[in-house]
Order: sequence, then C-alpha cells, then structure tokens
Amino acid sequence: MRGLEESGPRPTATPCGCIKPALETGNLLTEPIGYLESCFLAKNGTPRQPSICSHSRACLRIRKSIFNNPEHSLMGLEQFSHVWILFVFHKNGHLSYKAKVQPPRLNGAKTGVFSTRSPHRPNAIGLTLAKLENVEGVDQPSFRYFQSAEEARRAIEAVLEADPRSVYRRKLCQDRLFYFTVDIAHVTCWFGDGFAEVLKIKPFLSPCS
Repeated sequence: MRGLEESGPRPTATPCGCIKPALETGNLLTEPIGYLESCFLAKNGTPRQPSICSHSRACLRIRKSIFNNPEHSLMGLEQFSHVWILFVFHKNGHLSYKAKVQPPRLNGAKTGVFSTRSPHRPNAIGLTLAKLENVEGVDQPSFRYFQSAEEARRAIEAVLEADPRSVYRRKLCQDRLFYFTVDIAHVTCWFGDGFAEVLKIKPFLSPCS
C-alpha cells in the first residue's frame, strides 16, 4: 500500500459529454441489505475480539424490500460454515476521525488509524467473519427419511465411496455420467481414476409424495 496518493478520482465525461457511472468515479451509493441484532444491546461492554466471548450470538435479518423474492438470496448459504459480513459502525456517535488514534492495546500510545481496528475512520465500514449456525426463511423440501442435510450429505458420501456402478459401467462406460437418488436428493456425478465428483444435486419428488 502506498503511503500517499493523489486526491481521489473526479467525475469525468465520456466523449459524448455524459458523466461516467458512479462505479467508475469511485462514488458509491450503498443500501443496507439487513440489520444485525446481537446479545450485546449497547456499545459499552461489547468485546473488541470475538475470541473473548465465543458464546455470544447474533442474528442478521435480511430486508424483504431488497429483492422481490428475498428468500431466494439465501438459497445455498446453509452449505457454508462461516460468512463474511460488511457493516457500518452506526454507533460512532459522530462522523469525525483523526489520522492517529490511541487503541486500548497500546495503553495510550498513538498510532496510525489504518493500523488499528478503530471504528472512527474516513469510511466507517467494518468487516467481520461470523460462524453460521443456521439459515431461516428458506423454503426447502423436507427429507422423508433423513433427519438433517448433514445426515443426507454423509449418506451420499458413503454411496460414492463404495462406487455403486456395475462392472459393466466401470469398464465400458467410464466417461459417462452416473445418476442415483437417495431420499429426495437426485445426484449427478462422475467417477474418475480413484475419485468421484458430484456435479449436481437437486430435489427429487416422486409422484406419490
């Protein structure tokens, strides 16, 4: 990172005289996609480090007005263990900031604001890594036999490890896709030399269900 740069980009016009889009000039207009609620109701006492209170919990509620079908934006998110969250330090109380700050860890010594986690900075934006425990509000077909998605995943892995293909398919159809269904999961996969690759998993609902 360079220590000093020239002043930021200015809105410039295209050959036709039109102003360039905001993304090209660095002027961004953002809109919150949701709001966080945590077990800490006030700024005072909120830990600066997540490891200090590993039992703390929070809930991120997505605004329904962002999408016509907001539940679609959450599909597939449950497959991940953690999520990155960009947020605004809305509890700063004021918009002023200084080039040097006094973080608690330095016991009064000053240092550059960009070498700290100070919320008082030119753009009051924070970044955090959060452990994802569950996703609610997503309409997904329920399993008929498995009790959870994790249990279904382990079952699919067990089937793949055992290689369910017949001898004929293993010898003469090595380059073809293989399909199988377990519970309501229809799996499309491909077997290579000593490995199996899952290409697609989609819900399968039998006519009698």
